[in-house]
Amino acid sequence: MGLRDEWEFEYTASKLAEAAARQRDFRIERIELWESKKAEVMQKIKESGISVSESVADQLSNTGKYGNTMGRRGAHITIDGTLQEDLSECVEKIRNHTDLRNKYAAWVQVLESNPEKRLQLRHDDWMFFFGK
Repeated sequence: MGLRDEWEFEYTASKLAEAAARQRDFRIERIELWESKKAEVMQKIKESGISVSESVADQLSNTGKYGNTMGRRGAHITIDGTLQEDLSECVEKIRNHTDLRNKYAAWVQVLESNPEKRLQLRHDDWMFFFGK
């Protein structure tokens, strides 16, 4: 553990409120981006991500020509795995950025209500407000 882990940096609450507002706005932009990506993936799924196959035995038994039900496997639906992964990633990113947006919005409220308060930040605090 180096001394830099002990360092503190002083900021006014108003400066931290500005930083929190920038972070909140960045998160809003990311949510909008991932919502857009999610819509694209959903469209791809609707267009090509689902395929339906039906067994030959089922098709023949439906014509009334053959009554044998042995070996019938029924209908099967397949979803492209990469589209499922893409959709899951979009949903997770939206959830993550929404949680962070809410945290930064709360910090903006707290810090703006005490603009002259001087606060000591450590490295992880600084990264939370100013990090990229």
